[in-house]
Amino acid sequence: MIDSPQEAKNSMKAVLVIVRSTFQDIWADLWTMLACNLIWLLANVLVIPGPPATFALVYYADRLAHDEVADLGDFWKAFLSYWGPAWRWGIVNLVVIFFLVMDVSLTGQNIQGGWAPYLQGLYLVLLAVWMILQFFSLPFLFEQEKMSIRQAWRNGMVAISANPGFTLLIISALCLILFTGTILFLLSLMFGAVFAACLSSRSVLNRLELTRLSIPAK
Repeated sequence: MIDSPQEAKNSMKAVLVIVRSTFQDIWADLWTMLACNLIWLLANVLVIPGPPATFALVYYADRLAHDEVADLGDFWKAFLSYWGPAWRWGIVNLVVIFFLVMDVSLTGQNIQGGWAPYLQGLYLVLLAVWMILQFFSLPFLFEQEKMSIRQAWRNGMVAISANPGFTLLIISALCLILFTGTILFLLSLMFGAVFAACLSSRSVLNRLELTRLSIPAK
C-alpha cells in the first residue's frame, strides 16, 4: 500500500518530531547515555550479556519516551531482570542472522552464473527486513501487558505493514544519522545504539498514539 501525498507529508512531520525528540533525549543526559551505550557495546563483545543489555537499553529508552525519569540504575535493573526473555529473543535473532549471512556468503562461493547476485541481494533484503522488524518489535515488549516475544514480533509486523511510508522514512533517517555520526569522530560508536533505541521507542509510541493499535496479551 502506497501512502497518499497527505500521509507522506504527515509521516515526514512525524519523523522530524521523533528525530528531534531523540536528540533531546540524548542531550538531556549525555553521560548516562554514553555509559549505557558503552555497557551495551562491551556486553555484545562478550556475547553472553549482549541480549540482556539490548533489552535493558530498550527498557531505558522506553521510559524516556514516556517522559519518565530514568537513570543508569534503571538500566541495570532491567539488565538483571530480563535475562530469560532476552536470551529467548537472542537465540532466534542469532540463528536468523547467522543463516542469512551464511546464505549470502555461500551463494557467492557455490553458485555460478547470473543468478548469484540476485540471490545474494534477496538474502540481504531479508536480513534488512529482519533488522527493521527488531527495530519496531522490541519496544512493544514494554508496551504489552505480557512480555511475549512472539506477540511483539506480530505487533511489529502490524506496525510496519500499516505504516510503510513512515517505516521507510524513519529507517532512512536512522541510517543517515548513524552514517554521519560515524564520519564525525565516531559518534555513532559512542551513542549509536542508545540513539537507535530511543528512536525506536519514540517511533512505536508515535504509531500507537496515531493508530491506537490494540496489544492483546497472549
